Amino acid sequence: MGRQWMLYIFTTGEYRRPAFNDSPAWVPASSARAVARPWCVLSGGISMKHKSISFLVMLTGAGLLGLIGGCSPISDGDNDAYVGSADSALTAAQCDYFDVNGQVQICHKTSSTRHPYTLVRVSEQACINAHSAHNGDYVTSLDPTSPLYDPTCSGQACLPVNAPCDPTVPCCDGLTCQSGTCVDVNECAAGTDNCSENATCTNTPGSFTCACNAGYEGDGVTCTNIDECATNPCQNGGTCTDGINSYTCTCAPGFTGTNCEINIDECASSPCQNGGTCTDGINSYTCACAPGFTGTNCETNIDECATSPCQNGGTCTDGINSYTCACAPGYSGTNCETNIDECAANPCLNGGTCIDGVGSYTCQCAPTYEGTNCQSCSGTLGDCNGDSSDGCEVNLQSDADSCGACGIACSTGQICTNGTCQTAPTGQVPGTPVSSPANHSPLAPAVADVNGDGKLDILVANAESGSILTPSGSLSVFLGNGDASVQPEVNYGSASLSSNAVVAVDVDGDGWLDAVTVNGQTNQPLINGNISVYKNLGPSAPGTFGAPTSFTTGTPGSVHLCTGDFNADGVADIATTSVTLSQVSVLFGTGAGSFGAPTLIGIPGTGGVQSTIACRDLNGDGFSDLVVTSPASARLSVLINQGNGSFAAPVSYSNSASGQTAGIAFGDANGDGVLDILSNGAAGRFLFFFKGNGNGTFASGVQSTAAATTAANSALGVVADDFNGDGKLDAYILVTTASGGVRPMTGNGSGGFTSGTVVTTGASPGLNAIATADMDADGYPDLILTNRGSGTVTVVPNGL
Repeated sequence: MGRQWMLYIFTTGEYRRPAFNDSPAWVPASSARAVARPWCVLSGGISMKHKSISFLVMLTGAGLLGLIGGCSPISDGDNDAYVGSADSALTAAQCDYFDVNGQVQICHKTSSTRHPYTLVRVSEQACINAHSAHNGDYVTSLDPTSPLYDPTCSGQACLPVNAPCDPTVPCCDGLTCQSGTCVDVNECAAGTDNCSENATCTNTPGSFTCACNAGYEGDGVTCTNIDECATNPCQNGGTCTDGINSYTCTCAPGFTGTNCEINIDECASSPCQNGGTCTDGINSYTCACAPGFTGTNCETNIDECATSPCQNGGTCTDGINSYTCACAPGYSGTNCETNIDECAANPCLNGGTCIDGVGSYTCQCAPTYEGTNCQSCSGTLGDCNGDSSDGCEVNLQSDADSCGACGIACSTGQICTNGTCQTAPTGQVPGTPVSSPANHSPLAPAVADVNGDGKLDILVANAESGSILTPSGSLSVFLGNGDASVQPEVNYGSASLSSNAVVAVDVDGDGWLDAVTVNGQTNQPLINGNISVYKNLGPSAPGTFGAPTSFTTGTPGSVHLCTGDFNADGVADIATTSVTLSQVSVLFGTGAGSFGAPTLIGIPGTGGVQSTIACRDLNGDGFSDLVVTSPASARLSVLINQGNGSFAAPVSYSNSASGQTAGIAFGDANGDGVLDILSNGAAGRFLFFFKGNGNGTFASGVQSTAAATTAANSALGVVADDFNGDGKLDAYILVTTASGGVRPMTGNGSGGFTSGTVVTTGASPGLNAIATADMDADGYPDLILTNRGSGTVTVVPNGL
């Protein structure tokens, strides 16, 4: 029997780590007592526990570490082993106890229910060098008389594989003692197992296990083939065929792969031609063709000439996603859409305005200039351009910066009038009226240079007959002389209805201003109105006109009109009002002097012959918008162009007096640089000022200071300009008193106007309309009036 193991526990005093190979490991203290308890092998020590007090004996070395399992604190009653006696002396050879075959015997817990303990036998040095902490592992003895004897372990322990057999201790479960050693018989190798032919036998200590092979399921004795198709592994409509631990998929068209998970790329063969982009589908593909190609495989070159893109007689040649146009003479551009701008070289001199034609141009000269290129001087204004060859240096009359001679500017508060600097008037100063016979019932005038001589001319629409039975209208032309007088009337007819208003505009792109009248009668509610186009004969007979061609407005009661390029195609369009049905009719020009079918836009409350229309860019986007007055409902309506020839819904603005709004005039009335609208109000006593916001919206109309007396209102009843030379916007309102006249409205530059006394025009009753232009080329705007009652056209020169 080997040495006993002694552990001293001290209730007081101190201890130190035992040095197993030296002399005494512990320094005794008073009240020491020795108690034998179960212990666990720690890494480098032995842990011992008694009730709630734990102790540590440090061991060193390695060798037993791999032989002993896990260890945790041992509760009271777990396999107590008493080591030594109370008076035993602990020596350095704690493991020097040899039992069977000269080895130390360690009792180790197992999970076996049959033999819950395994006896592991190691050498003394291995015990010393290799103990690690494992729950329940401790040195024991088979000798019942030994203090190390543990009846629990010894009675239920067994010997592990390869352990020397001992008659007193059986081999562990399934092991057999052969030749003095516990060995395991391999039932699998001996063929004594009963595993299925589709299973694999695995030897275990004292027994064996059966596990079904891959592809089979069961308990190992019985194994059934697993149906790998049961989980539906084949995707995209593939059909599954089961095998042994495998399956195969027969794929639907367009798919491949073990599980038919791969969509076959039909684009791999590059079927798309001419740079087309292939997109794979299910058993198919599509081609996104490069610009200029079409077809399933982009094999067809698109004929870009099929849509006849070349305009104005151009010849188209197809290309790849392109075409080229060989333009007819006088045109250029990708589609020959551009009339070659003969004005690009600025041929018009001295401030003249160039009007492009087809292979030609005409110059509208500034006042005092004339000639093909406005190269010659005629009139009373000078230019101070330093070029005496034009003859204008000596003709200074009304230039504020060069009054009477170049470089002589008027002082503050003065204006240049009649070649001298004079104090600016406080109000407007109309001059002496100059009237000319107009024998075809004149209604509304327009002013323009229609013969290209640099002098303004007057066009007049005539209501020759308003009869229901014999309606008719015509155009009259009064060529200007440049001094406020005009040449005798030349009449062109006739329209099928009364002609109510006229505009001068180039409708065929030849560079010469044509005339367009609007024709309609309120006493013909079932007959649609129309416009009549009088083409200027141009170079062959400047300022003369051919027979009219008419185009329907699509609505009755067509009274007023205006012109603008509504769809930004470079061609003049026409808008008219219907006072019978409260509609606006828009007619788009073709560029050849004709117009298409009308587009009708409803505007509530535009009834009455004083319902006027004007075309003007109100929001600065380059497109002509529409303004319509509504005398019957005391409002002004604005229709903003959408940039494509269509218009937003009308936006209405009321006036402060809830009175009529009839005529329309434009200008900056409050000096903020933004376009405002003026309209004459009830009975000719005041103006309404609609302040512009610059974005196509306006404030409600603000009434000016009212005149002391009333007078009947009139259509086209207001014009605006700086009539007194103070740099502020003024106005004139047309009134029809017993003798006829105009009411000056002098602006204060802040949007307010002061009413003046009605100025008679020298004509008998029957004034119809008013316009303004510089008819005598003196630099100040004049007035142009029509009087149906007296059959006259009157020019009122500015008195400055």
